[in-house]
Amino acid sequence: MRTYRFKVQKSGFGLFLGIAAEAIRLTTPPTTGAPVSDRVWLDASEVHNAYYGNRLALNERELAWLRLGLGKVTGGIELVDTSPYILISVRTLQIVEVDYAEAALAPAIAGWVAAEFSLAPVRCNVSRDTSTGQFTFDWGERPT
Repeated sequence: MRTYRFKVQKSGFGLFLGIAAEAIRLTTPPTTGAPVSDRVWLDASEVHNAYYGNRLALNERELAWLRLGLGKVTGGIELVDTSPYILISVRTLQIVEVDYAEAALAPAIAGWVAAEFSLAPVRCNVSRDTSTGQFTFDWGERPT
């Protein structure tokens, strides 16, 4: 199990989120989690808070951010791993409450995958609209 720490420090805001997960290679479809692609699945049913040791129940928005970030890197996983199914199982989150925004889950899991599967680092620039407080993530994708 690997831990990845996503951190952004800008003049108007800061984000920090640590994520520990494991990649489980399977020959049959997983019995837990949900598919993010044909071969890559996400399971976040047994997530713990690293600082308090208690279990976290992620809400639908948090799960959606995890799916978004994982979806950004599934193509890379499928290129380097030939397992019929790969279950990414999120085990622990390191949440610093003053710097936590659920949106940080997306680049955190994408960074974790890049490290776990030896992929090129994920480029994700973060900005924040000061009037609304909304975060924007630029994944560096070009329109097709």
